[in-house]
Amino acid sequence: MSQYATTARTLSRAPLAGKAFSPALPTLGRAAPPYQSKWKRTAPVPLSGENFLDVLFNRTPVIKQPGFLGREECFAHEKALSHRIAPYRYYTGPLLQRVGCAQFEYQAQAAADFENRKNGTCHLVLPTGTGDLTYLLSEKEEYFKVAQSLSGLHQEVADQTGVNAWEKVIGTLRALLPDYEIVRASEGPGKTYFSGNFRALNDSTCLHCDWTPYDAATEDWIINQVTHQAVFNLYMAPVKGGRTWVHDVEWSEECLNFRDPDTYGYRDEIIHGRQNVVVKPEVGDLWFFNSRNMHQVEKVEPEPCPELEKLIIKFT
Repeated sequence: MSQYATTARTLSRAPLAGKAFSPALPTLGRAAPPYQSKWKRTAPVPLSGENFLDVLFNRTPVIKQPGFLGREECFAHEKALSHRIAPYRYYTGPLLQRVGCAQFEYQAQAAADFENRKNGTCHLVLPTGTGDLTYLLSEKEEYFKVAQSLSGLHQEVADQTGVNAWEKVIGTLRALLPDYEIVRASEGPGKTYFSGNFRALNDSTCLHCDWTPYDAATEDWIINQVTHQAVFNLYMAPVKGGRTWVHDVEWSEECLNFRDPDTYGYRDEIIHGRQNVVVKPEVGDLWFFNSRNMHQVEKVEPEPCPELEKLIIKFT
């Protein structure tokens, strides 16, 4: 059996204080970034408004809310989604698959991407009756085109499973944080970001972080302005392996000295001597962590899945 979860990023937005990060990758091999931990604890804490803000400000590494979805609800998601899994349109590392759309797929990832990206353009090939027709679109235009086409995905899945998992997570956060406006990021009509990607990660990931002021710096995305960033994982299938290791290394410009130029990841030396916590996938459990911290996902151990006709792949 492989594992399922759903994921989304939580972003706190404010203008950066007049500082732009260079997308160029400096020479590797410099000293590790200085270690000034903000963590007050390493044990998981339950979901609450205060604890969520602690994760967002990196005072607490992880939140764990067991049994957020029931096992039957999770199994229903497996049946509804397993046959729809498709690879990311672009990734520089182990195989990534999903149902949905990740802004990551439209980012520069390897060093060559940062150096060679020209005005953020991509080619879209559309079949016609007389042959393929190629359009030149910006990465942002293509992303929002796909995101809009998926605007009804969560309700479509809910119609099959009986629960809108994404809306349940977001509704819970809104109830816990009534003084905060919790909405999907948008750049205007027809340009609302997709949230709640169902990701397939049977293979491991690179050691990496998700920090949009650097990751998405080659184009003028509004999410480049975030000041704090977190992610949730809601697991939907039993597995062996597939743990996520969250390391006490918060992204800074010094981390660029440890970038792997061929992928979106970083070299292992960056986490040496740092504390970490482990996110263990259990069916129905909801986890939050600060995605600016370096993290990596272990490979899932393959198992037969006689209950389902299709191969089931992990969503996170």
